[in-house]
Amino acid sequence: MTKIILNRLSGEDKKARVGKILVQEGDCIKSGDGLFHAESSKGNFLVKSEYDGIIQKICIQEGETVAIGQEIGEIDGEKSSAPHSTPQENNKAFQYSFGLAQPKKEEISCDIAILGGGPGGYVAAIRAAQLGAAVVLIEKEKIGGTCLNVGCIPTKTYVKSAHLMDEISRSEEFGILTTNPALDLSLVRKRKNEVVDRLVGGIRYLLDKANIRVIQGEGKIAEDGSITVKNAKTDAVIHPGKIILATGSSPARLPIPGAELPGVLTNQEVLELTEIPKSMVIIGGGVIGMEFAMIFQSFGCKVTVVEFMDRILFNFDEDLVALIEEACRERGIELIPAAKVVEIAEADDGTNIVTYTKGEQRKYLVGEKVLMAVGRKALIPEDAVAAFDLELNERQNGIKVDNHMRTSNEKVFAIGDVTNIIQLAHIASHQGVIAAENIMGLDNTMEYNAVPSAVFLSPEIGIVGLCEKEAAEQQIPHQVTLFPFAANGKALSQGEAKGFVKILSDPEQKIILGAAVIGPGATDLIAHFSPLIKEKMDYTKLKHMILAHPTTAESIHEAILGIEGGAIHFA
Repeated sequence: MTKIILNRLSGEDKKARVGKILVQEGDCIKSGDGLFHAESSKGNFLVKSEYDGIIQKICIQEGETVAIGQEIGEIDGEKSSAPHSTPQENNKAFQYSFGLAQPKKEEISCDIAILGGGPGGYVAAIRAAQLGAAVVLIEKEKIGGTCLNVGCIPTKTYVKSAHLMDEISRSEEFGILTTNPALDLSLVRKRKNEVVDRLVGGIRYLLDKANIRVIQGEGKIAEDGSITVKNAKTDAVIHPGKIILATGSSPARLPIPGAELPGVLTNQEVLELTEIPKSMVIIGGGVIGMEFAMIFQSFGCKVTVVEFMDRILFNFDEDLVALIEEACRERGIELIPAAKVVEIAEADDGTNIVTYTKGEQRKYLVGEKVLMAVGRKALIPEDAVAAFDLELNERQNGIKVDNHMRTSNEKVFAIGDVTNIIQLAHIASHQGVIAAENIMGLDNTMEYNAVPSAVFLSPEIGIVGLCEKEAAEQQIPHQVTLFPFAANGKALSQGEAKGFVKILSDPEQKIILGAAVIGPGATDLIAHFSPLIKEKMDYTKLKHMILAHPTTAESIHEAILGIEGGAIHFA
């Protein structure tokens, strides 16, 4: 018998309060499995097992305080030498999982079953539970989905490291002298994993607190509308009143020779690199491609971006793109627009040769790694489409829904990337709320006229409402007002004077149609405009609002004043 010793909590925590205990005596566990949720002054997190075997005794209770070094249980097994090992990697765990323990057969009835535990699925589950629903949440991989595990959050930890490297490279401007700063990608990755684990643990805690049944595994929908899901502990058949499909999306790959080579990565694999490549060719100059271009350039990698359209960030206004192109030139990021990648081959030295055409010419690039950043494709559950005769959208690349998030079958709702309306995590979350509320008898609709987008480049970009390109295409009368950050005291003092606040307004109705911010803190500043656009507020009534000085937010007020020529600090 082996004692289970608590060796680690979150960050520098030495003590924590035990929340929901996730295991029972007799359970088979392996290294990396969640044992219990814990709370400290820094938040909620998941405590994971370092052991493989069968739990014989649990020595802690929910609500008590535990400390590092404390015995929390006993196990018929041993401490794993390979954390997060799979049963196949650890023979003893394999024997326990498939020899002694048999999945428990269950028949489960619930009000709502949700397929997918990403930012749409888990939010829908919590909102439905708040309204009194009995909810089962089924997640094939990890709670939090793409956004939390391999998308929004992990990349933002990399963005932070990249920004720090950029700041250090400019430190002499601010009177700070440094010598030979270096970046260790394995430590950046370690921090990324710690942040992800903490947030995943927090979500699991919230789901447990809301009494939501979470089942790990792939949910399969039968012809009768029931859902089966099986894992090492559970073999369940679920009979839901309603179903929410929140199955998300996956990275797309170009259908070209060499796309599956080991040196060709998607946004998921690139986050698992432990060494900085000397060079990287990025295929795709959209949001994902450009974020990684700036991240890895800051890390010391030579970056080339190949874009099929005439310019990067093709759907953005030209004045925004011009600033990003300027930043790329200053950084040494090579941009190749209007180019079509046709093949990738592996050279004898292990590098990758990217062949592309530009006009009539055939050209070549060499990169130690190639990042495929050509968008994402909806993960449409074919069994659900067949079982419920669901309609797809006009392009046949997403499940068709109305503004209540209902599909063509009244029993089924769909949210997030699987609908392929707008592939943003905050859209998925709000669609999840709308779906849950409509299922539970409320009548709310999804609106898309004031959805902000945040792009974490250097400088950052935030956009909401109409852009100039859309207004011109739709022939909507508008006027444009700019206020530059070069006229803002806070931006200038921080050495972040590039960029501007731009407003599209309707002078007849006195309303703001859209806004864009490019510059310091743009992804946060854009939030000021969302309620103004959604509620169609009269911008003349905003003249006397007072924003703190010195802040970059003052530029928002100045831009609004500028609509009628009243900006104080810009003529």
